[in-house]
Amino acid sequence: MVAPLTQASALLNTPSLIQWLTLDVVARAVAVVAGEEIVGVVVEIVEAVVEEGAEAVTSNPEEAAMAAASEVTEAADVAALEETAAAVVAVLEVIVVAVVVASEVTGEDEAALTAADEVVVDEVVTAASETHSRMSLNSSGRFKITAIAKARLTLSSQNKSIPQPDRGTIELENRIIKAHQSQDAQLFKKMSSMTLTEVNSAALMPRRPAYGTKGKKVILWANYFHLTVNPDAVWRYNLEVRKGETKEKESTPKGKGKGKEKAQPGGGGSSSGGGGSDGPPSSIPARKLKIILQAALEELKNLEPNAILATEFKSQLISLKKLKLAVNPIKVILRQENSDRSESYLVKIVGETAAPLKEMKEYLQTMIDKSDPDEANFPRFAASVDALGVILGYTARKNDQVTAIGKGRFFPWGQGSTSHQLGQQDPLTAIRGYFQSVKLGTGSMLLNVNVTHGVFKMPVSIRDLCLWSQVDVFQRSPADATRNITRLRALSKFLARTRVEIKFKDAKGQEITRKKTVLGLAYRGDLSSNDARIADPWHYGGPRQVFFRMEPADGQRTVMNNRPPGMYTVEQYWTWKYGTAPDLTLPLVNLGTREKPTFFPAEQCTIIAGQAVRAKLNGQETTEMLNFACRSPFSNAISLTFDSCKALGLDSEVVKDFGLKVDKNLLTVHGRELIAPNLSYANKSITASKGSWNMINAKFAKAGPNISSWTWVRIKDRYSRSSKSEVERVVGAFAQELRTNGMSLSAPIELPDHEVADSAGAIADRFKKLDEYFKFKKHNAKGLFLLIVLPRQDTGLYSTVKKLADTVYGFHSVCVVEKTFMKDNKQTYANVGLKWNLKNGGVNHIVKDPIDIVNQGKTMIVGYDVTHPTNMPNDKNSAPSLVGLVASVDKDMGQWPGVAWEQDSRQEMLGNELVTHFKRRLELWRAHNKGNLPEYIVIYRDGVSEGQFTQVLDIELPMIRQACTAMYGNRRPKISIIVSVKRHQTRFYPTSEADMDPKSRNIKNGTVVDRGITQARYWDFFLTAHTALKGTARPAHYTVLLDEIFRDKYGVGDRAADNLEKLTHDLCYSFGRATKAVSICPPAYYADIVCERARVHRPEHFDASEASETGSTIGGPSTLSVSVHENLKDTMYYI
Repeated sequence: MVAPLTQASALLNTPSLIQWLTLDVVARAVAVVAGEEIVGVVVEIVEAVVEEGAEAVTSNPEEAAMAAASEVTEAADVAALEETAAAVVAVLEVIVVAVVVASEVTGEDEAALTAADEVVVDEVVTAASETHSRMSLNSSGRFKITAIAKARLTLSSQNKSIPQPDRGTIELENRIIKAHQSQDAQLFKKMSSMTLTEVNSAALMPRRPAYGTKGKKVILWANYFHLTVNPDAVWRYNLEVRKGETKEKESTPKGKGKGKEKAQPGGGGSSSGGGGSDGPPSSIPARKLKIILQAALEELKNLEPNAILATEFKSQLISLKKLKLAVNPIKVILRQENSDRSESYLVKIVGETAAPLKEMKEYLQTMIDKSDPDEANFPRFAASVDALGVILGYTARKNDQVTAIGKGRFFPWGQGSTSHQLGQQDPLTAIRGYFQSVKLGTGSMLLNVNVTHGVFKMPVSIRDLCLWSQVDVFQRSPADATRNITRLRALSKFLARTRVEIKFKDAKGQEITRKKTVLGLAYRGDLSSNDARIADPWHYGGPRQVFFRMEPADGQRTVMNNRPPGMYTVEQYWTWKYGTAPDLTLPLVNLGTREKPTFFPAEQCTIIAGQAVRAKLNGQETTEMLNFACRSPFSNAISLTFDSCKALGLDSEVVKDFGLKVDKNLLTVHGRELIAPNLSYANKSITASKGSWNMINAKFAKAGPNISSWTWVRIKDRYSRSSKSEVERVVGAFAQELRTNGMSLSAPIELPDHEVADSAGAIADRFKKLDEYFKFKKHNAKGLFLLIVLPRQDTGLYSTVKKLADTVYGFHSVCVVEKTFMKDNKQTYANVGLKWNLKNGGVNHIVKDPIDIVNQGKTMIVGYDVTHPTNMPNDKNSAPSLVGLVASVDKDMGQWPGVAWEQDSRQEMLGNELVTHFKRRLELWRAHNKGNLPEYIVIYRDGVSEGQFTQVLDIELPMIRQACTAMYGNRRPKISIIVSVKRHQTRFYPTSEADMDPKSRNIKNGTVVDRGITQARYWDFFLTAHTALKGTARPAHYTVLLDEIFRDKYGVGDRAADNLEKLTHDLCYSFGRATKAVSICPPAYYADIVCERARVHRPEHFDASEASETGSTIGGPSTLSVSVHENLKDTMYYI
């Protein structure tokens, strides 16, 4: 069945990029819709339609299909013809969508047709038909795809073969590398006579010695586009915004009875409007700053009509030509929102500098920066690259239906956008957007573009949110509201700082629309004056529970409708003024401030679209988000090729006016598929297949010492179904499986009671009693293992257990979830056993045939990382940053003891503690290697950006040297530092069936790319060591910051590059917690896990909900540093 549709695909001139659409699924969909016998007819019909031309299908696909069906079924009777034609129409629609998915008709169509690996065929067909029903229909209701002609032309114009990587770029790369090799060969000859400072300088940011050569060569698509830069310079300016005068129009005196309200109900007075700022742009709200700068640029264009301008609406202005600035500063009059007041702002344009594009383009051809011969600056031409980024991002930022986040993420949320609500009646939605970043390549500028996803607030009525949250309780008893106070509090927190649109009719029947910012729901704790109150005993209030003070206007004695001054409910006010009563079941919304609240009915407020959310998602929301964001390589490649340009405005007039042009086609690059290493166990050798292996009948390479003290505890909640005896039986089976895998452990310690209630207090009490019991029984707590059976997957519960075990009592602990553990599955036992053996000092498996400096036992591998508080409320920004450091202890690369410590919040570079902890890593190596220190130290530094590379060398490297001097004396080890980065935006896509994973259709595991999108000057590469099970594989990016090892040991050539790539690839197979290659090398991965465990130890800092649940029981939030118990130091406690 596949062959005919493959033929149909060829007839439609479909290039290989589109062929990734799983044709067998389309064929099966055809069978479901029309029956297998129709497939051959469909191919003939497609051929006939193609002969007729695309216009026939564009104008009337049914008629075209009918005519084609008639042509190929001349002998059929009328009834059969009609039946066949009806089936053909359905089939043809599916095929047409498959072809024109590369045009404007993307999004949900594409998702429906490419979801083939995740859903059964009938669901695919249903999804496709539902999508069709949502498409635009003409007046006759006929299915119509208006973009097909354009798509056919686009596809037909492309070469059917995959374009080869640019030959000119390859030749340039080779010439530059040859020059590097000549220069570095001479440099290494002189090293013996060079000073220590000169040697250090030669090793910093080393030139690429060569491109790697090992592995099967493949051609891949990369998510990069060529960027043509025509001008030789652009001009950069800084923008300074200052508050000017504020004017208020004279207002007519208030009429009789329209009192003045110190606290206001909705519609009863003017808003503060935001107030403005007397400070720099950073102190003015971003929304207001954008409006001010837009007005300033319009005025500047009036003053200088020929100026070509762009800005990021914060602090930079880019101009194609030098500006005259006859008027500077520029005055902007801004009318306050919802007010007659206006504000004056002065926008001053200062700091004129030229961004050198000519010199940058010359550098791309030589990798030599004439303006910086000492290569003191990195990254290269940062100001020029930043200016180009501002220009390319300007159109999207200017678009009011695009939300820009950070420097390069853009989310269209208007017509044609793609979004997905994170659950039924959930207040959050995910939106698909695009990331863009300008990069220096070799020979040309590049634009990196990737699909990205963000979380936003649903643009719905607050009334709907109240109903979804089940807080429509304000006509019930106060007790009902009290019972729902947690929900009310959560909704109020969600709404805080949300922009809403309010619509209502005034007393004359005229509709009034305003936009305001929510403080929260009407809440007793937010009322700071006596001018508003909420009736007792309510904490939150609806229209009938909220009172505010009404005072007469100047010269008046009464308020509304001649009523006496005093406290009135919002219900009364709203009914008197507007003639309708608000919904009494819903809470009120405070659109004012604490000092001057403004209450408004929830049903009148609608959340404005495009408001991004930085918050921790719950379990269901996380699943929905991942499912929405998890897209096949094909889907993302199609979106980038055909949708990103329009969404980002890359072909806008502004981009053209600046002399820039973004190519329409993705780059192709050369890659190589490295061979996976073999793995050694105690009793057998195993060959990995597709990045993974099975350790069935295998014994751990090296089991740790006998575990004589261990037991188990089950935390039980009301949903627990297994009996104590059943759990005990499974624990016994688990222990036996560990013995089968080579571990030695005695019978478990019998406790007076193995079960504990599910509460933080009970768990803390049980751990205390366990500690007392073990001491009484004289068990060695340092070697004690505790198996914890959890009732469910629960972050707060896990944090409680780990904080107690790791930091208070010093027990090795392994947690399992009861539902999974009780399945009595040997694979589950083996996976848990991997952690036990590592915690016990064992080695699970060993990578065979490592590079020689590792095999000789001379090389210590180090990894360290820093994590910062994320998605935290403003009052949580004092949470510390956390450092994790690990290092191997011998050539087996199986044990990686770790340590964590705190440093100042959001500080990336390490402090002096690094010296102490690095010395300890060296001491551990010496203890495991007969008193010898390592000759070589390879360090994988995780997570720093390009802009921080020099800081690693200037700040952290000296401390590492200091630690080494303390341990080695005058003798120095050779050190190499490689930065490993996982959170980047580069992706690769296979160009042929032979070079893709058959299940996920990603590039194959072991694929390395070091040319085509990199700078030949610097030594970096992308490695996809793992097999991505779903979605699009993300490679790890490695950049060499310091090299005293590989070029010295293996020469200035491809052996140095190949050995570093092999070491990194081998390490990805050494991760002890899994039987598969991991996506980033374990030194960095383990360091990240150490940081994550340190976060778990500090729930009061990193998760407010967990702090409230467990923190008070364990001692409450503390400013004291948390450290791992002495019993667990120098172990893999964190695994």
